This record gives sequence, C-alpha cells and structure tokens, in this order.
Amino acid sequence: MAVSLESGRRYSGEIKIKRFCHKFGIDMDFSLVFSGVVDNAGVDQFLLHSINPSQMIKIFKDNSSFYLFINKNTTAYNLQAVVKEVSEGKVLFQVEEQSVSEEKRRFHRFYFCCKDLGDFIIQKEGKTVCDNVCIFELSRSGLGLINPCVGLLKVGDTVVIKNEEQNFEVEFEVHRISKKKGYEFMGGKVKKANINLINYIIRKYIKVSEEIINKTG
Repeated sequence: MAVSLESGRRYSGEIKIKRFCHKFGIDMDFSLVFSGVVDNAGVDQFLLHSINPSQMIKIFKDNSSFYLFINKNTTAYNLQAVVKEVSEGKVLFQVEEQSVSEEKRRFHRFYFCCKDLGDFIIQKEGKTVCDNVCIFELSRSGLGLINPCVGLLKVGDTVVIKNEEQNFEVEFEVHRISKKKGYEFMGGKVKKANINLINYIIRKYIKVSEEIINKTG
C-alpha cells in the first residue's frame, strides 16, 4: 500500500521504549506519543521538526525506529521510519520499504510495568481470588492482567478488579488467558468502571513518560 507523506503537515506518531519490568521479570514496550511537522528532504527521506513535546528530541537515536500515524480514505495506517540523523532539534528519517500497515485497533493501547500502576485485587462473586495482580495493558475499553494466582479463572468469567487506595474499580470480562513464566496473562473487556479510564490512562502515561524522558541523556 503506497501511502505518501505531505510536506509541511503535522503528523502524530509513537516511538517504543524497551523496559524491563522487575516484579514479574518481563520486557515491556512503552509507547511515547509525539507529533511533528514533516518536510521532504530527498528521495524517501524526510525531516521531522517542531516536535511536541519538545523534550522528545532526546529519545530519537540514530538507526532507531518510530511510527507515524496516517489517515487515508477514512482508514488509519502506521508508517515505520528509521532515524538517520538527529541535529539541532530536527530528525532526518527514511521511510522503510513495505513499512506501511493498516491500524486495526479501535482504541490505542498503552503498556505499563507493575510499579507504574500498583497492585490490584481480583474479586469473583464478592470473594477475593488474588491480591497481587498487575495491570500491564490499558485502553479505553479493555485491559490486560498478569495474574500470579494460576488456574482460578476461566475465559468467560466476569470479575472485579480493584485498588482501593486509588479508588479504582472495574468490572472485567475475561476473553483470553495464556501462560508465560508461570503466570497467567489475561485480556478482556471492561464492562463497567467507577472512574474515567481515559483520564486515568493520561495521568499514568504522563508520569511514566516524564520519568523516561528525564532519564534519557
């Protein structure tokens, strides 16, 4: 699929930062979201500038990859690019061949380490099933859990995920369960929540992104 970039237009994008999450010993990609103006700079090369937030310039490294989001005919696409050079607040990048993919997700997903959000409990029919659960994935309509209490839940169960200190409570329907490193990785749909999940994600995202950017020299 040929999707072209328009010179002088501002695009949104993301760059994935590899993190090691110590509690359950897993690697996680945290997506830093940004926007910037794109200008032509030669054959298949472009210049990204006027980046927002401006501190994001520290994240772009030579030969690293990032994605730009492009809308064409009401369809969303991800375009992968490779950084060639970073200089004076601008990023020279090259578009990779065969790098365009259709974005099929309805809502953007954000991935966190356990320390970012804290510990949660799972309750089923009013009884606590596990009190050491981690939320590692959040979107507007769903979430992903790492559950160390293996074998107590099944696909189709509806449970409550809670953190009383944060006044966080959602009704969660389990759609899938897989096992990795002795834990259950569970995904599913949020049926009901006592808070605005979008606002919650934004608060947590801002905190973690600031920590990552500040640690990057």
